[in-house]
Amino acid sequence: MPFRIDPRLPWFVAALCASLLSGCIFVGEYDDDFYEPRPKSYMYETCYSDVDCYAGNYCEELALPADRYTEYVNAICTVGCFDDLDCPFSEFNALPGACIDHVWLGGPVTSRICVERCIIDADCDVASGFGCELIAGERLCVPVW
Repeated sequence: MPFRIDPRLPWFVAALCASLLSGCIFVGEYDDDFYEPRPKSYMYETCYSDVDCYAGNYCEELALPADRYTEYVNAICTVGCFDDLDCPFSEFNALPGACIDHVWLGGPVTSRICVERCIIDADCDVASGFGCELIAGERLCVPVW
């Protein structure tokens, strides 16, 4: 009995190879109702709400000047703290964070939050409106424009 190849086989093989090389993966239906965007902001980065920050961080609004009409407002991902040891290092400028009473930044008197330290403006996220200012005896990245 002679060996015969089905004439449709080369077309099937070509279609299979093309789909494998295309990079497409078919896994089923995608349901938009269950999709929640992943957090985008690390510690000390700008945010709009708590869901923008990674686990354990929350989005906190900073306002300067705190004692007068607030001209500059922006928000960062941060955590509550007791002292400087509770604040992580900045991934942007590698400086340790500072635990500052939130009253200096336009918040309630009883709360303390971690804020990014700096030496010069370039240590802060200048594109997002942050600059390096002397507040409560510390040089901190705060909203400046």
